[in-house]
Amino acid sequence: MAKRKKKGHVAIPFLITLLVGILLIGGVAMFIFRNLGINDINVIEWNSTVKKPTAADNMTLLFVLDEPADNEPLTFLTARVMPADKKMVFICFPSNMLSVVNGRQDTLAGFYENGGIQAAEAAIESEAGISTDRYIILDSAAFQKICNIFGGVYYQVPAGTVGFTDSSDAQYLGPGQMEKLITYPLFEQGEIERSPMVADIITEMVDQAGLESEQDGYKRIIDSMDNNFKTLINMMETDITSLDYNDKKSALKYMYTYGSNIASFRIATGENGEENDVFMLNGDFKDSVKDLFADSGSTETQAASE
Repeated sequence: MAKRKKKGHVAIPFLITLLVGILLIGGVAMFIFRNLGINDINVIEWNSTVKKPTAADNMTLLFVLDEPADNEPLTFLTARVMPADKKMVFICFPSNMLSVVNGRQDTLAGFYENGGIQAAEAAIESEAGISTDRYIILDSAAFQKICNIFGGVYYQVPAGTVGFTDSSDAQYLGPGQMEKLITYPLFEQGEIERSPMVADIITEMVDQAGLESEQDGYKRIIDSMDNNFKTLINMMETDITSLDYNDKKSALKYMYTYGSNIASFRIATGENGEENDVFMLNGDFKDSVKDLFADSGSTETQAASE
C-alpha cells in the first residue's frame, strides 16, 4: 500500500517565506511613505513655498477706468483684497455720487476731473468711509490687457443694450465687448443701474478664470504674474511700486493657489436725486461693509467721528 505524503513539512516553510515577504514589503513601503511624506495629510500645504498671509497683507485698491470719449462715464471700482481669507470684494461707486470734502460738495466724477485721483480717493473716504491704499488709473489698452489676462467672461447682458445680442442666455464677451458694456452710457436708470453691473461682471471674470480647469484653477494666472506685472506697470498710472508688488506677491499667490470663487461684490446702495442727475449713498452703507475692514481704520474710524 502506498503511503500518504505528509504535507506539513511543505506548508511550514511556505508560511515562513510568506510572512518574511510581507514584512519586507511592509518595511520598504513604510520607508517610502515616511521619506516621501505620503502619510502627511497636509503634504501640499507644508511643502509649498507659498507663505500663508496675515491680515497685514490685506489691501484696498481703487481702479479708475478713464476713457477719452466724452460720452463714456468714468468708472470707479474699489477692490478689497484679503489673501488670508482667499477672497476679494468689489464695490463700484456711481460716478455721480455726491460727496462733501472740506466743505465742498461735488460728484465723484467732479472731484476726479477737477482735483485728480487724490480728490477722488478723498471723496470716497468722506462719503463711504473707505480709504484706499493704492490707486490704478486705466485707459482702454490697460483695461483690455487685464481682461485678456483673465480670459474674458460669459455674462448675461441686460436686455435692450444697444450693440449686443438681445438674449436671455449668457454670452461670451471679449475685452473690447467688456469695455463697451462697462462704459455703456444709456442704461435707463443711469449710474444706479450701471455701477452694480460693473462690479458683477468683474466678479464673474475673476471667478470664471479659476474654473478653466478644476485641477489647475488659477495656475495660468499665477505662472504669468511676474510678466504681467512688468507689462501692466508701464501701461497704467498708479502709485503701486515694484517694492509693493514684491511685498504682496506671495500673499496673492497663496490666494490664487488655495482659493476658489474668490471674488464677490457689494452694491453701493442709495437713491437718485429728484432729477436723476446725482446719486446719494445710503446712510447705513458704512455699517454694511464694516466686516470687510475689521483690520483697518476704514468705516470704523469714520463711524467713530460721527
